[in-house]
Amino acid sequence: MNGVTKLGAMALLAATTIQLALADEMPSRKPGLWQVVMDRPGKNMPQHEIKSCIDANTDAEMFKMGMATAQGMCSRLESHRDGDVFTTGAVCKMNETQMTTHSVSHFTGDTAYHTDINTRFDPPMMGKAESVMTQDAKWMGPCPSDMQPGDIVMGNGMKMNLKSMAAEK
Repeated sequence: MNGVTKLGAMALLAATTIQLALADEMPSRKPGLWQVVMDRPGKNMPQHEIKSCIDANTDAEMFKMGMATAQGMCSRLESHRDGDVFTTGAVCKMNETQMTTHSVSHFTGDTAYHTDINTRFDPPMMGKAESVMTQDAKWMGPCPSDMQPGDIVMGNGMKMNLKSMAAEK
């Protein structure tokens, strides 16, 4: 993984952690298979796609994992919901770098959402002072028979289960 890809992964981790930590205020997502496409606009980089199988229990467990991570990393977590628009902000620390993240998610019912994520790094991380990323997510239908709630399939085909990862910790 090159430095730019690592930076994007760290920005995604920060934004996802913040959203998970504040998930109790987010509009609910329909249980089943979700496709999330992540893009770094203007960076001439390939999009990254993940698929995840969720149910209400998985979302609750993801919330707990997000809270535990955020409490250890973040000095400030803020959120605001106005109808189908969910806005978050946070100041978190990863090693010696302070990350200030702002994200705005626009939900289309419980079957789709678009998120814009802006993260600033101080001092710069891997030579980058900021990261801009979008996420477009949509419900694809019921989970396929080879997936269970908590399963995530990365774009490269690697499959992991969040529930078993949480149990290992």
